[in-house]
Amino acid sequence: AVMAGMLVIYSSQTVYSGTPLYDEWLIAMLNFVAAFPIIMLGLFDRCLSKEYVKRNPEVYKATKDNELITFRTLLRWVLTVFMHLFTLYYFTVPPQGSGGGMTSSFVGLMRNEDEDTPGNGEGGDLKSGGTVTFTCMIILLAYKVLYESKSLLHGRWPAFTCKTGVKEGFFSRCAYTWQSITFGSIGFYLWAIALYQVMGRLFTSSLSSFVDVTNHVLGTRSMSWMLITFVPIFGMAFDVSIKVFSNMFYPTQTQIHLEVESKERGQRRLQRFEEKAMRNSRRVQATPPDPDPHGLGEQVAL
Repeated sequence: AVMAGMLVIYSSQTVYSGTPLYDEWLIAMLNFVAAFPIIMLGLFDRCLSKEYVKRNPEVYKATKDNELITFRTLLRWVLTVFMHLFTLYYFTVPPQGSGGGMTSSFVGLMRNEDEDTPGNGEGGDLKSGGTVTFTCMIILLAYKVLYESKSLLHGRWPAFTCKTGVKEGFFSRCAYTWQSITFGSIGFYLWAIALYQVMGRLFTSSLSSFVDVTNHVLGTRSMSWMLITFVPIFGMAFDVSIKVFSNMFYPTQTQIHLEVESKERGQRRLQRFEEKAMRNSRRVQATPPDPDPHGLGEQVAL
C-alpha cells in the first residue's frame, strides 16, 4: 500500500504520464527484500506467553468477538499508511529536487573526487532520488516489523559453538529477528542494488540505466545518508504517536491482557530480587565475625 501510494502521488506530479518514481527493477525487488522480516514475524510472533494464555483462556474472546478487525482498527491502519506516505514522499522527493540534490562541493564524500568533474555529486535526477526514497521505505518497513512484533528473538551469541555440554543447536540459538532484518532485508537490498549496477555495465540491456547509481547515491552524496537515517525515524515517530493514542483511549482486550501480563512479570521479577536479597542477607548473618579484624592481637603478642 505504501509503495503503490507513492507511485500514485508521483503520477500527479508527472501529469499521469506513467513515469514511475522508482526504477522498474527496484519495484520488482520489493517482495524479495521485504519478505524475510515478515516471514519471521508470522512464524514466531506471539502476543501473550503460553503460560498466561493457559491461565486466562478468555483471551480468545477478542478473536471470537472480532475485536482485531474493526472499523476503528482499519481506520488506524489507513491513517498510518497516509502518514508513512506523507513522510516518505515529502521528506525525500522535494528536498532532492529543485537543486536540493546538488553536491556539497569537494568536501565530505566528494573530497577525493576530481574537481574538474563536479557533476558526480549531484542527485536531482530520477534514478538517484527514487533510489534514496526506496531505500528509506525499505528501512521504514524493517522498523515497522520490529515495532509491531511482540516476540523479538535475540538468540544466543555465537550461534555456532564448540563448547561441550551445550544441547542447543544452531537453529535454536539463531537470532531470527535480527538476522532477517540485517541480512535478509537491508543487507540483501544493498547487495542487490550493488549487483544491479554491475550487471548493467557488463552488457547493454534494460539494466544499463542503473550503472553507477549505487556508487553515486551512497558514495558521493552526504544528503542521501542524512535522509536514509532520519526519514524512517520520522515515519516511525508518527506511527508510535498514533498507536500510543489508540492504546491509551481505545485499548483492545488483547492490549489490556498485555498490560496485565507485563505487570505480573514485573511483580515476579521484584519478588525474585527480594528473595535473592534475603538469601544474601542470611548468608552474611550466618558468617561468624572475625574476632580480631585489625590484627591488634598479633601486634600485642609481638
